[in-house]
Amino acid sequence: PLTPGETVLVKTSGWAYAGGGRNIVRVDVTGNNGKSWQTATITEGSNQPLRRAWAWVFWECEVPAIVCEDGVSVELACKGVDMAFNTQPESMGGMWNVRGLVNNSYYRVKHKVM
Repeated sequence: PLTPGETVLVKTSGWAYAGGGRNIVRVDVTGNNGKSWQTATITEGSNQPLRRAWAWVFWECEVPAIVCEDGVSVELACKGVDMAFNTQPESMGGMWNVRGLVNNSYYRVKHKVM
């Protein structure tokens, strides 16, 4: 097992979509609860026509992440940025609704480290 609080390098990947035809220009990933961000490499989909980006873009990134108290996992978060520099909000605190609609906050995942 790893030591809680230790920093490890984690390789991660995912996909992003902005909507409205707006191109994704950047995806940022953090492994330390937003204290620092790494810019992901967009591997597919960056060549979509300007203002007509109707498909997901795929990305990958190596990010330093802090080991959680359990000693076997890290928590990662990512956010997409579109061509108008709109970005996802950190949480859904200001947009809560009973059905959970329009929640586009940072995607967070707890991941076991091998």
